[in-house]
Amino acid sequence: MHSKAQRFEHVELKVNDLSKAINFYKEGLGLVEIARESGVIYLGCGYDKNYDLAISEGGTGVSHFAVRVDNEEELEYFYKKISNLGVRVDRHNGTEPGQVKGIRFNLPSGIPMEFVLVEDNSYVNPARPAYRRNVASAPLNIDHINLMTVDVKKETDFFHEILDFKISDIVDPEMNGKYMMSFMRFRGYHHDVATTITKNPNDTLHHLSWTMSNFEHIKVACDVLTQFDIDVELGPGRHPIGPNLYAYYLEPGGNRFEYVAEQVYLDPASPTKIWRSMADTLESWSRLRKPPGSFIKGM
Repeated sequence: MHSKAQRFEHVELKVNDLSKAINFYKEGLGLVEIARESGVIYLGCGYDKNYDLAISEGGTGVSHFAVRVDNEEELEYFYKKISNLGVRVDRHNGTEPGQVKGIRFNLPSGIPMEFVLVEDNSYVNPARPAYRRNVASAPLNIDHINLMTVDVKKETDFFHEILDFKISDIVDPEMNGKYMMSFMRFRGYHHDVATTITKNPNDTLHHLSWTMSNFEHIKVACDVLTQFDIDVELGPGRHPIGPNLYAYYLEPGGNRFEYVAEQVYLDPASPTKIWRSMADTLESWSRLRKPPGSFIKGM
């Protein structure tokens, strides 16, 4: 297990029912509570002291998300680069549990994003986690986020040209720049951030993903979902993009989660792959070409 192979660091989500959500996150998903501050509850997978998921009550979707950078020089590089565009950039130094320094700005979609440095960069030892992990199906780490936006190309260009992400895959049915989806990496992990088209500008989240060790781990986690009367929305299966193993479900807070295993790593020079149909990205093991109607809905 890598300490932080993925560069997606954390997310704050809105949830419809805080008590139902926190019960599942702790007892079903297996996260540990790290802090409570100003109506926000911070949870982590527990291997280190950094939080992975923060939640507050009031609807669904993304309040903000963060990607980890290597050092202060990199943080300042992005501060200047983004500020020079005329985009407002705020410093958020020590304002969240475990965060040393950070900058926050809005993406073209309006979704707030951060680059951050965190306190705990320790050597991760699964046998000696920072917090006691009592749920065997608990994820290894937070994995990636898939955002919703009305203009996927505009969002993708911002990530690539301004935030220095590399584009792993694009879904462009007509090959005319009207992207339906994009998958972007900050270092080598196939995608830390993805984007999906929506007609509703209030949609911010398609799904949040959690890293699992293998297919057996996903199977056990899906068994746990049934104990909480949660249906698997799509999967288990393997996406052609990634090409990761997956299982999606709608959790009690009202957002969509995904269990992920076997996501690939790409060479920095790996070219962007263009897909002609969203259906082609869905499933490798069957001719499934249309997901359930619920899967199109954003949060």
